[in-house]
Amino acid sequence: MSAAARLGAYLAALAAVFVAAFFIGGAVVPQSTVDSWTQQAEESSHSQTPDEPENPADSDH
Repeated sequence: MSAAARLGAYLAALAAVFVAAFFIGGAVVPQSTVDSWTQQAEESSHSQTPDEPENPADSDH
């Protein structure tokens, strides 16, 4: 088996694992959990004050 074929097989298997995880997660995780996570993420992203830069490296020190 050539290196290109092995790499292709590896990438195909990796893609299959990610696709399976996506669909299994969609079937197993309840919608209420997703809604809760989304709400928490939105609240935490809006909690920054205007004086606080999003990226500390962007500050003028």
